[in-house]
Parts: sequence; structure tokens; C-alpha cells
Amino acid sequence: MTITMDLRYNTIMGVIYMSVINENISIKIREVRFISWDIASVSVAARPYHALAFRLCGSASFSHENLNLSTNVGDVFYMPANCSYKATYQKKNEILVIHFESDLISKMENYQLNDSHIISILFHRLYDIWNKKEDGYYYSALSVMCEILENISVQQSSSLRSETMKAFEDAVEYMEKNYTSNECSVKEMVAKAHMSNTYFRKLFLNKFSMTPTKYLVSKRLIHAEKLLSTGKYSIKEVAEMSGFCDVKYFSRVVKKEYGVPPSKLYCHITKN
Repeated sequence: MTITMDLRYNTIMGVIYMSVINENISIKIREVRFISWDIASVSVAARPYHALAFRLCGSASFSHENLNLSTNVGDVFYMPANCSYKATYQKKNEILVIHFESDLISKMENYQLNDSHIISILFHRLYDIWNKKEDGYYYSALSVMCEILENISVQQSSSLRSETMKAFEDAVEYMEKNYTSNECSVKEMVAKAHMSNTYFRKLFLNKFSMTPTKYLVSKRLIHAEKLLSTGKYSIKEVAEMSGFCDVKYFSRVVKKEYGVPPSKLYCHITKN
């Protein structure tokens, strides 16, 4: 029997297949519990099930081999099956936790959420459904767990997009401040943004409606115009002060853009 819960979720004989945080994994809930601890440091043996916990109060740190993670109020912590670990609880801790079976092979993860309130509501709803055990409760519980995973996935994706855009904007800001240096290049901006050249160009085109190379050259040409208009500098000096690597390249760019050599650029601009 197959029950369709959502276009992304199918339930077959009580096991749910989904593509939310990880694609093509099966999940079967074992139990949903409320657990509390006082201050403690413990070593926990590997267990045959996974755990997904929402922290209601307190904070904790976990270590497994070379991986060390901390978790706080409002975070969701994932502990994989077959993973022994050490835990330190610095203060009283309370959690709502889902123990489940899955073919998922992963590592410990802590999810810091922008909106933990909705996750709190969903965990409490799941806890109530599981403990009341009314007709159809198991499928309702699976549905709510899907909502939890979906919300975590959406919030993590949103956070990643924000981080990506900040890295992009920082790279653009670097260019705006340093375009007169011939060391400032599109390659350097891409490296500072920590993304592929293709993706950087896509973001740049969306924001400025031109390629980063063309934008950088246009900024340098505008600066060169201002320097030439003073009559104080030679063509070579203007090229160097505007960020062009050599005077020949500068002359080619000016001729292509304005139809005249640099020596006649000021007259050309004033006439037009």
C-alpha cells in the first residue's frame, strides 16, 4: 500500500521515503521522547538508531573521534546510529528527541536555525501525537517529521544563500575600493567570493547587467577620463594610475571604447 503525503513524500508500509535534507533515504520512527539531564559528562556507547533532538533548554557539547560540536537552546542536533560519543552538559538540559531507523549514513550535525519557534511547535506536536497514539497516529507522526526536516532544509538553504550573497557582495566591494590597482582582477574577486567563475559571473550579470570584466574596465576608463582631464599626467601614468597593466593595452581599450587614442580622449569627451 502506498500513501501519498506530499509530492515529495511517499509512505510505503509505514516507512517514509523522502528527499528533504538527504535524498532517497528511508525513515521509520521508533519513539519520540522528552528527556532531561542535570550537569554531567558521560560516554555513550553506539546505538542501533539515529536521534534528532530539539533543545528546549541548556547547552551541550559532543565529541566523536576528531569531530567536536556544541549545541544550544533552539538548535536541532542529529546523532547518527552506530556512533559512540562523549557528551558534556554544562547546565540542566531538556530535549524532545526522535529516535528512528534509517539507511542514512552520516555524521553528527548541529543545525542553528533562524526561526526555531516553528521547529519547537512541530516537535511538540509530534511528541503529543506519538504519546496519545490515536488512530492513524503513526502516519501523522511521519507527516510531522517530514515538516520538521523540510523546515530545517529550507532554513539551512536560506542561510547558505545569505552567506553566498554576502561573500559575493564583499568581493564586489573589494573591487570598488581597489579597481585602480592592476592587481585587482576578476580572478581575484572570484577567489575572494569562494565560488566558481561561472556562478560569480551569473550573480554579477544579474546585479549589474554586464560581465565583471566589462564592469571593471568601465570603472577604470571613467577614472582615466578624470586623470586625463587634469592635463597633469602622461598617457603611461594615467594607464598605471587607472589599473591598466600596460600603456599599450590601455591604448587599445580606449580606441575600442571611444574610437580615438588616449591622447585625443579629452578633446573627444568635451566635444560630446
